Amino acid sequence: MNDDKRNIYLIANGDREAFEKLFRKWYPVLESYAGHYLEAEDARDVVQDVFFNLWKNASSMHIRGEVGAYLYSAVRNRCLSVLDRKNLRERYHSSVRQSVLDAVSDSSYSSVRELGTMLSDALDALPEEQRAAFMKSRSDGLKYKDIAKDGGVSVKTIEYRISQALRHLRVALADFFNS
Repeated sequence: MNDDKRNIYLIANGDREAFEKLFRKWYPVLESYAGHYLEAEDARDVVQDVFFNLWKNASSMHIRGEVGAYLYSAVRNRCLSVLDRKNLRERYHSSVRQSVLDAVSDSSYSSVRELGTMLSDALDALPEEQRAAFMKSRSDGLKYKDIAKDGGVSVKTIEYRISQALRHLRVALADFFNS
């Protein structure tokens, strides 16, 4: 049994030192490999996910062949999944953009521009914490728990900030929608 196979066996039995050995050996090359598919941050996330799943599921895994081949394959498959999700998300956004453009006639373009200005002004008027939470939720698509974790606050705090931001935006944009 080679070192990698022995480490997998030890990891399956909860041996952190064996996990660290395998991680140190393979992480740099796998991160570089993932970097051929994805941007650096996404590549790091993918490799970390592969190692996390290895740690979590080692006792139920049956790796046939070389551990390195398994790891490369797992990283490649995750990279392709990330690319598929990004491609799907971009096609959706593109479709939505096109639908909006199709729905907006020349006569309503100035209204849309006016709404954009009003929205921008309303967002600028928000307190920084509310604006940041709102933008991370709506523009970046982050979940409340992720925003809370990044900001070092509770999920309830983020819920409150976003609800306050929405309340402010409703008031600020009411005249536009009621006319």
